[in-house]
Amino acid sequence: MNYLSHLFLAENNAASRTGNLLGDFVTGRPEALKDHFPDAVLKGIVRHRAIDRFTDSHRVTAWLRGAVAPSRRRFAGVISDIVHDYFLTRRWAEFCSIPFRSFVDECNACLREHLAILPPELSDTLEQRIEDDWLGHYGTDEGLDGVFHRVALRHHGFSPIKDAVQDLKQNREMFEKGFEEFFPDLVTWVGKLGPEADALI
Repeated sequence: MNYLSHLFLAENNAASRTGNLLGDFVTGRPEALKDHFPDAVLKGIVRHRAIDRFTDSHRVTAWLRGAVAPSRRRFAGVISDIVHDYFLTRRWAEFCSIPFRSFVDECNACLREHLAILPPELSDTLEQRIEDDWLGHYGTDEGLDGVFHRVALRHHGFSPIKDAVQDLKQNREMFEKGFEEFFPDLVTWVGKLGPEADALI
């Protein structure tokens, strides 16, 4: 659910960005999705899933469980993923030469271009998400609080996530240290994956 990071790690084209985002919205094996998405988009979905596996297995992900309240600890991976987007937004210029607002506008345009293949959960709400600046508000405590509340609404079992901004407020230094150790590792690892055109689907 760390949408911004996946868009940032995509290749610089509309199909890749769309596919890298869709990894959070579609399920199923790649071969079962071939009739629903163009190959270039499907390869972005494959890249998204590879990034998720790397993230789940990284030492920092396990370490950051300690920054999450016990009542929410089973969601620690989701919470830390979203908090990484918080720090990526706040430290954007360290990682990307494109101004943040320009990048967000480009990503929104990519999704509009691929509106016909987006799942209803995204296509039916895309314009409202864009109006609400869904990709641009991660970088404040208030904006992050809104993100956690929206995630909590996705399933009744997710309700503990709605108060997760408190974990950031109470353990900000720990989360930022985790970001500083994890995100450069992720960027380096993605750089070694090679072109998405080589992805196996």
